[in-house]
Amino acid sequence: MASKRTKPSSSQQKKPSGSQHPSPFTLAPASTSPLQPQLDPSLIYITHIDRHRPAYKKQIYTFAIAVNGTIALLLLWRLYVAVPKYLALIQTILGYVTRETVDTATTTRKEQIWVLAKRVSMMAMDYALVQFVVPWPVTFFAEQPANPVTWRWHVPFQLQEVVVRVSRGWGAEELLHGTMEFLQKTGYLMMGSHFDLDFGLMQDAHTLVKEGKMKLDDFDRMVLVHQEGGGWLAYRFGTQGDYVEENRKRMMAFRELLQGMGKESLFWKWQEIVEEERQKDGEMTAETQRRVAERVGKVFEEKGVDFQEAMARVGEVEALPGAST
Repeated sequence: MASKRTKPSSSQQKKPSGSQHPSPFTLAPASTSPLQPQLDPSLIYITHIDRHRPAYKKQIYTFAIAVNGTIALLLLWRLYVAVPKYLALIQTILGYVTRETVDTATTTRKEQIWVLAKRVSMMAMDYALVQFVVPWPVTFFAEQPANPVTWRWHVPFQLQEVVVRVSRGWGAEELLHGTMEFLQKTGYLMMGSHFDLDFGLMQDAHTLVKEGKMKLDDFDRMVLVHQEGGGWLAYRFGTQGDYVEENRKRMMAFRELLQGMGKESLFWKWQEIVEEERQKDGEMTAETQRRVAERVGKVFEEKGVDFQEAMARVGEVEALPGAST
């Protein structure tokens, strides 16, 4: 395995039976257990299958190779030119006479200021190169434990490839206490300010599939996040059409359930409460969910119906407004 992660402690792996999971997450399916030891509990992971044509993937990767290779060659040329100059400057500072030594007796103040300005500019430019440009080819060709080159060496271009995005600069704590937008990009072009690609995990994923420990479908459209005391949670996402159809089916199933109990009026009261609370925040936030659950629970209880128990009977309850607190 290319990825090396700290395995969660026993306390992190513990899953209390009464723990509440933030909507729309549920406990991660058992099929993901072979991958979980490779994950960092403080980060967010989004996995999916890249089904673009191999030729297209090869085109993108070839361009990346060309760009990073060109940058690497230019940096090596700059290193070749700059090292002798900096060595001469260091020798000058130490008191030796070199080609960089400025004779104050034969040069004017204006000439001395011009030499100083050129050297300061050179140092500033080289600092910017080291700080902002050098990391590009270094991470592309040499980052450990994995990088785009080792990834492609172990995972040749194919029709279905596992892609693993990992959060950058934020993690589980921010997600479980806020909101998140899912980026609908694919492959090597996914890296940005919020997400990076974990090439080691992408290699590990294909190794697990090859060994028969996991299936490709186990990685399709999956968000993985670790909840302290609750273990690894998962959420499968899809297209907007998928969401609409799934929610429609769940809501109709819930309505039919209440109809069979002679309590259909509770369904419409639930919808009314959801809309009232949604309008207060402008969207369905975690706080909105809490208020909906509290109000709906009381209304259902007055009619002799356990709201949470009724919701559990239609399945996928975490995705419905007010289903969890």
